[in-house]
Amino acid sequence: MKNVILLISFLVTSSVVSAKDIAFNRLNKLYHKDSKQCLVVAKRYMKYLPENASAYYFATLIYRDKVDNARNAKGKYFSMTKSLSYAKKFTARDHENILNEIDWNQTVFSLEEKASSVIAELSQSEFTDLAIRLQRKVDRYEFMNTLYLADVETTERETQPLKLNSDDKESTLTPTEFNSSPEIVKISGQFYGLPEGNEVIASHSKPNEQELLRLINQERKNKGIVELVWEEDLAKACRYHACDLGTQDYFDHNSHDRINGELVQVGGTFERIKKFYTDGFVNSENIAAGNETPKATYKQWYDSPGHYANMFNKSSRKAGIGVYKVPGTLFEYYWVFCTALD
Repeated sequence: MKNVILLISFLVTSSVVSAKDIAFNRLNKLYHKDSKQCLVVAKRYMKYLPENASAYYFATLIYRDKVDNARNAKGKYFSMTKSLSYAKKFTARDHENILNEIDWNQTVFSLEEKASSVIAELSQSEFTDLAIRLQRKVDRYEFMNTLYLADVETTERETQPLKLNSDDKESTLTPTEFNSSPEIVKISGQFYGLPEGNEVIASHSKPNEQELLRLINQERKNKGIVELVWEEDLAKACRYHACDLGTQDYFDHNSHDRINGELVQVGGTFERIKKFYTDGFVNSENIAAGNETPKATYKQWYDSPGHYANMFNKSSRKAGIGVYKVPGTLFEYYWVFCTALD
């Protein structure tokens, strides 16, 4: 009797696994052939096989693609929020079985960049409130940051489109001018937890920070856009994050701590920036690593649609820039740029 039960159990399990494979293969073919029909089938799977992760993955892609075809900024907002929502549902299900078939990390990168572009466009329109809502969603969704937790040695370095990262050795550097609580800053110079807002990090090169702002403002002027005004509190937030990226060895907008070799998120992008700047609405942040000169950093951002949109957002009025150098790491230079509406 036990043998019969075990056999039945084996057959049921096998059929479930096969169903997952069949669902992914069918949706994958439809996605490349007819995305509209793919979405119809995906929603059917969600109804009858709600735990099948494949359906949510392809719905994520389809609504992400819809952003580019939306008629206006509001339409882009709705497509973007649906894409993020399905991505969140995808990660909440047993999706391990299809990770070898997809590049989930690259999908997350594309979602982040696409969302950044939509936020920038919304903040320049009459839908500023939607820009705020979308940014809150991005900050709140933990799946946007899990790619660094899975396999730091391979995932972070191989899939990240920008230059970044150092080795996993604990930094022995001590950034100067620290003015922070002992529980926040470790003796090695690494920050732990969210900042309090009174931390002061010495810039690697204030002239280079100003040169990057000059390059941005020169192009804004050419485009007939009001030039950005330097805001020192935003610069302090940028220098803090640039230092954190280098000494904690990670590359992300959200703040992380490296504990026992693993990255753990400790706070969101705007949650961190607002510790330093509270006078207005912060609407964007760009980060880069590996560039020694402001010109190289500017070009890197200029060639990226999401970063480009942040630099030339017509609604932005204030800006801060921070550059920090961590000698001995693979990429050494870390740049952060952020803006505020007023």
